[in-house]
Amino acid sequence: MQLDMHYYGTYAMARTAGLRQDVAQAIATAAQFVDDSSAVSAELFDGAYLHHEATAHHPSELAPNIDPADQRRVWVPFHFLPGNEGSTLKERLVCQKDSAIARQMVDHALSLAAEPYSCVLMGITAHVYADTFSHYGFSGITSPLNQIDAESITPKIQNAEILAYVTSKFHTFVEQRAAGAANLLGLGHGGVATYPDRPYLTWSFSYSDGRESGERRNQQTFFEACTRLHEMFSRYAAQAPFYADVAAQRDFDAIAEPVATILSVEGKLEERTAAWQSAFMSGKMLGQQKAEAIPDYAPAHFAQDIAALQRCEIDDAEKSLTFHFMQAADVHRRFVLQELLPAHGLKVIAP
Repeated sequence: MQLDMHYYGTYAMARTAGLRQDVAQAIATAAQFVDDSSAVSAELFDGAYLHHEATAHHPSELAPNIDPADQRRVWVPFHFLPGNEGSTLKERLVCQKDSAIARQMVDHALSLAAEPYSCVLMGITAHVYADTFSHYGFSGITSPLNQIDAESITPKIQNAEILAYVTSKFHTFVEQRAAGAANLLGLGHGGVATYPDRPYLTWSFSYSDGRESGERRNQQTFFEACTRLHEMFSRYAAQAPFYADVAAQRDFDAIAEPVATILSVEGKLEERTAAWQSAFMSGKMLGQQKAEAIPDYAPAHFAQDIAALQRCEIDDAEKSLTFHFMQAADVHRRFVLQELLPAHGLKVIAP
């Protein structure tokens, strides 16, 4: 998924689930920042040392991606949560929509609702959970099960201009060797570029080993993701009433129509984010014609925070949103790799 869903869609689901504006913004910012957060190492003013492992994965940067440890510590826990279906380890590491493992991950995050970093942990969890609805059928490790027949990709797009745009983007991706190399490596969904991330797209493809993807209806699976995120955030609002805004709460059925309309927009990223904004400004999402703007995604303050943290002592650093993101990412990574997956017999990395 891309910015339109990971930030704007996440904000919309958090806000309409009955969470305060600032909380919804923190959650949505964390959800998108999973795709933007690189490693950080910095010494603080009092000598404490800050260390943060990356959560972002960049298919075009092949050098780090061929590292098995990077795949297992970044791709698997943050972008391709294993679905645990099949008999071999490589089969069981393939991501599946709304798997039992994904739901247990959600339960774990909710159990930490009282922690100071819980908002950003919910955002990280939202990112991983939502990605199961777009990354299903692929895994976060190098595997022949991820290799596809590029000539078999068949997108169905009514808007001729957008069809040409999407096709051109794919060919550019291939020409830059990102998709071709990722497909050769069999890593993630690199072989199909950004097709899984476009909410309006209906498409299909064949794997290199002859398996057929079947028709993938992104609009339908993204809609399912929205229902699950709304449900998760509703549970969070109930468990953390100090973050709630009861007046903003709406049942998902009340927003289902505008959400479906947004997801059907055949447009570039800017048009899709504008659709979320327009729905909020029109009053369709919060009811009673209440107009409200979704704040723009602003990752710059994370970079500013990191620079500022180096002038802080650890006690002050621990109060910042950026520090909470680092904490939450570490909590999530350790839980998934050291507790959740091993509980299902999936030992991705040891110890």
